[in-house]
Amino acid sequence: MKNPRLILIVTVSINLLSLIFFGRRDLKRYLPAAIFISIVSTLLNKVAKKRVWWWFYKSVHPKIKGEDTWIWGLFFPIALWMLKSTYGNIRSFLIYDSILHILFIFPTLTFLKKVGIFSLVRINKLQYFLILSFRGILLYYFQFIKEYIGGNKKYVVSVNGKSQDRQVENLRS
Repeated sequence: MKNPRLILIVTVSINLLSLIFFGRRDLKRYLPAAIFISIVSTLLNKVAKKRVWWWFYKSVHPKIKGEDTWIWGLFFPIALWMLKSTYGNIRSFLIYDSILHILFIFPTLTFLKKVGIFSLVRINKLQYFLILSFRGILLYYFQFIKEYIGGNKKYVVSVNGKSQDRQVENLRS
C-alpha cells in the first residue's frame, strides 16, 4: 500500500468513528481536556515547524495541514479514549500512555517515514518520546484540575485494582 493519503483517510476515519461508542456522559466529562491538549499540540506544532523538529508530507486533503490531520483526527480521539479507560489511576495512565507512545515512535514512525507521511528531522526518537510523554502528563493533570476546581470534586479510590468514584462529602461521614 503506497498511497499515503488513503492510509491517512482510513486511520482518521477509524479513530473518529470509534467515538460512536463513546458515551455521552464520558464525552461531556473528558471533552474539555481533549480540546485543551489538541490546542497545546497545535501550538507545539507551530514551534516544531519553525525549528524543523518534524515534518508532515501528506494530509487527507490539500487544504488541510498535515499537523491538523494528526491532531484532530488521531490524537483527539485517542486522548478521549485514554482518559476514559485510565483516568483515576495515574500509574495505569502513565503505563498505557508510555506503551502507546513507544508503539507509535518505533514501529509506526518508521512505517510513516517509509510511506512518506511524517518524519522526524532535527530531534531524535527519545526526544520525541519525551515531548509526547509531557503532553500526556499535561492531559491527565488538566483533567484532574478541571474535575477538582469545576465543582465535580470526586475522590477516586482504588479498591483491589478497580477505581471507584466517590463524592468527597460522602467520605467525611
